[in-house]
Amino acid sequence: MDIIPDLLNIPQEDILSSSSSRSSDGTLTINVTLVSKHICCPSCGSSITHIKDYRIKRIKHSALNHNSCIIRYHARRYVCKTCSKTFFETNPFTPIGNTVSNLTLLNVLKELKETNSTFASVARHNYISPTKAQEIFDLYVRIKRKPFPEIICIDEVYALKDNHSKYVCLLLDFRTHELIDMLPERKKYSLLNYFERIPESERSNVHFFIMDMYATYRDVVHFRFPKANIAVDSFHVIKNINDALNAVRIRIMKGYDSRSVEYYLLKNFHWLLLEKEVREGKRRFNKRLNQYLNYPQLLDRVLSISSELSEAYHIKDIYLIFNTCSDFKNAEKDFDEVMSTIRKTHIQEMIDIYKMLNNWKDEIINSFIIVDGRRLSNGIMESRNSIVKLIKKTGNGYVNFARFRNRCMYCMNENALPSLSGAQIPIKMKGKKRGSYKK
Repeated sequence: MDIIPDLLNIPQEDILSSSSSRSSDGTLTINVTLVSKHICCPSCGSSITHIKDYRIKRIKHSALNHNSCIIRYHARRYVCKTCSKTFFETNPFTPIGNTVSNLTLLNVLKELKETNSTFASVARHNYISPTKAQEIFDLYVRIKRKPFPEIICIDEVYALKDNHSKYVCLLLDFRTHELIDMLPERKKYSLLNYFERIPESERSNVHFFIMDMYATYRDVVHFRFPKANIAVDSFHVIKNINDALNAVRIRIMKGYDSRSVEYYLLKNFHWLLLEKEVREGKRRFNKRLNQYLNYPQLLDRVLSISSELSEAYHIKDIYLIFNTCSDFKNAEKDFDEVMSTIRKTHIQEMIDIYKMLNNWKDEIINSFIIVDGRRLSNGIMESRNSIVKLIKKTGNGYVNFARFRNRCMYCMNENALPSLSGAQIPIKMKGKKRGSYKK
């Protein structure tokens, strides 16, 4: 049974002649000539044509998993008797002007959909060069920005090898979890210019922006989305409170001798202060303290070291209760009660927290709004950030932002598909002119 038609994915009746051979390095070479078909001139449309000669075209074909495969295609070149133009016959193997087969193109694009694939690994699997894999991706993958939804999550991630800006800005759909767009930086003037290019009718559809406490985002939304409400992700608020509590701990710890019991407790059991809930668990013997203790008892010992630390922990605790138990209807009243407690403190780190909470009051209260059974938060954005970091890490960093953006949009959006018609303008970075070279 002849398997060449199966390897080439064409019917047997379309093949005039074929043969195969294998070289010493395992490369399979398939010689093939197609059945001659009547072709009209693509220039003038005349049907008066004849075969001028044959040309050998070498096409890389990734039909085998463990060995490379080359198609030696005997292509007919025709000449038009009317306008004297020469042209090749059409073939089912490869697009015009390409040296890799359609199957190889599809395999490359399919593998690059996986976040842990690199251009080098995909090239190795398909027996092409990494540069060729990049060319294929740049030619066929151009993902456009998605229309703005009602609820947008915005955040940044450290991802670029660029002195101009090391952060990329992500826009995410809260409902579908799809990446709307990726921007090369998070600076105010760049964000203002980007959003200004969006039609006002589309911007007016946005009802909520969810963000961390980066003031630039809030300013940009106020300028470009005057009808949108802002919600602050509760995780970032609690993180700031935990950081302030930890700063209090470190300040107090530095006031004790490193050999003291107080220093030992503050150094080794600081994590108890940051836990949302300290479970009782089984009592264990502590050699340094020479007694059996469980975690709540250890926490009590840590808090008894300083009234300032105990007060800061209490502030963190009441905010956690507010964040967990309140709802949008009661959020403003509960928030004011929390603030009245914090207002009495004389701890500098907690005074800074009071100012921060007061500055973001409206945005914190908006975070209690429930949409489709979920509270407004940037939680899904954190998982998307990890995917961006994975793509950057496996690719050993990207310097071409356009390629990096297309790769992230392609991998992170399930319905993002390549355009098999290809793009006319390649993605290239602007570089400096090469200088003179001396041996």
